[in-house]
Amino acid sequence: MNSSRLLIAVAFVAGFLASAALLGRKTPPAEVPSKVPATRAGSTPPAARSIRFYQSPMHPWIKSDRPGRCTICGMELTPVYDGESGLPIDSGTVSLGTNGIQLIHLETTEVAVGALSRTLRLSGTIDDNDLKHRVISATVAGRIERLWVNIPGQEIRKGEPLVTLYSPALLTAEREYVALAAQPADRNAADPTQLKPLIASARQRLIQMGLTEQQIDALKHKSPTATTSDLLAPADGTVVLKRVYPGQYVGEGERLFETADFSTLWVQLTAYESDLQWLSPGQPARITTPSWPGGVITGKVDSIDPNFDGMTRSTRVRVEVPNPIRDTEAGPRRSLQHRVTAIADLESTRQALTIPRTALLWSGTRPGVYLSLGGGVHERRAVRIGRIGDQTAEVLEGLKAGDRVVTRAAFLIDAQAELQRGGTGGDSPEVAAVSDSAKPTPPAAVSAFLELSAEVSEALAADRLDAFQKAIARFPSVIPALRTWASDPGPKCPAELQAKLVTLPDAPEPGASAGLAEARNWFLSHSRVAVSLARWTRQQGWEAGVRTFECPMVDRAIPSGPKRAAWLQKQSAARNPFFGAEMLDCGLELKGQP
Repeated sequence: MNSSRLLIAVAFVAGFLASAALLGRKTPPAEVPSKVPATRAGSTPPAARSIRFYQSPMHPWIKSDRPGRCTICGMELTPVYDGESGLPIDSGTVSLGTNGIQLIHLETTEVAVGALSRTLRLSGTIDDNDLKHRVISATVAGRIERLWVNIPGQEIRKGEPLVTLYSPALLTAEREYVALAAQPADRNAADPTQLKPLIASARQRLIQMGLTEQQIDALKHKSPTATTSDLLAPADGTVVLKRVYPGQYVGEGERLFETADFSTLWVQLTAYESDLQWLSPGQPARITTPSWPGGVITGKVDSIDPNFDGMTRSTRVRVEVPNPIRDTEAGPRRSLQHRVTAIADLESTRQALTIPRTALLWSGTRPGVYLSLGGGVHERRAVRIGRIGDQTAEVLEGLKAGDRVVTRAAFLIDAQAELQRGGTGGDSPEVAAVSDSAKPTPPAAVSAFLELSAEVSEALAADRLDAFQKAIARFPSVIPALRTWASDPGPKCPAELQAKLVTLPDAPEPGASAGLAEARNWFLSHSRVAVSLARWTRQQGWEAGVRTFECPMVDRAIPSGPKRAAWLQKQSAARNPFFGAEMLDCGLELKGQP
């Protein structure tokens, strides 16, 4: 019985296995995971093709010719086979190899929180302290017998005589006071206590008529035949206006002199709307004036007038400065003179997230930068800019501390990105989405040329022929782009300026210049064009980031040159490229110019 059951079980298992075998011939086998990388739809199996390169799935600009991991995120690189283009890269992203980076002299700078500095140079005049300005009037009617102060500018001290005056009213009041003051000494006089109010009243009347307490006390010694009295200076000061002469009759209240206290002065400066963001009360100021060559006085901003001039859109900034006495060949005198012109340098420094100004690129009014992503890849990034300092600009949005932005050759990268976009012009969508109220900069080709011109100027001002040679080596890549830009009808460059750009002298071959004299001679021709271009950019409302200075004696440095010539630089203080160290500060900034 048991053996029969065993035989039935064996037969059942054998039948089940046979059925499974028959079913397996009609049903596809289950899919087994494979370690071979999957191919894209519509492509041949990878076994039939070779691998072109390996690419990061998260950062597609990271590529390699061998397996590995992404240098940014650490993910394993994905192979890309023949016939495949790989993952696309954004149109605003540009990839450069090591040779390309070295060829265009590309430089990057880290975005960081640091000092945002701006030096304002404001002009104005030196005036007296209005709070200490005084008008000296006649306190009683009479005739001027003698003038002790004869010319404006004369220093006076409190208690010194100003005029000797014949005044019948004053003479009568003096004699009445003397008579009253002498009565208590007479034995037949009335009660002295009754005379005290009369004496006090007479004394007060003399004070109101211009006499001092000391003069009144001395009346008892005054000769009975004397008919004149002296009017004394009420305070120290300098006479700035004289209105009377000997023999002149004056009435009570008539002006005699005006005096000012020159121990402290007010420097009244002109500031425009764009300057106010850098000004605040108490801010230190460095004052110089042509009337005192080499002299410097420091003071502080005392007030900023909130009322703007409707025509010039400017206001007055007042700086109070001390006016020390110094020894001169003519004797002791005040360092600063009244109503002369003055120049004030005011430095303002604030902490902010900053980037170099050279990193900024503008398309219309929209600023952007090129952000270094690593591996030679740079991405156009929109930013919102706040205040713009001398060398750096404040970043409000778009970047964070630790990012790296391109600070040199950004315009070349932008040109490459434009080619990738098909040369359609305009902003990338990311940049177009950002609005900003900061002042726009010129097109990339113009900015590059003007900045390079300022760099050449600084090299000559520093008497560095090596720096000059290094700078002019970059002109062959800048001048063609500038001429191409000028020929494009887009910028509406005037015909006169286009003609100057055509005559722009080619940069000398590196090493061809025999010395600084030849370099400066070439720079003179170059600077004429650069200054004209900078002036035009200013008219367009663009911020070129350079200043225009002029030297009035260029013919002394370059005999064949004109008497006056201008140049571009970035510093606020003059650095003359025609003279160098021989006369470095010879030059004045042309106001209203870039």
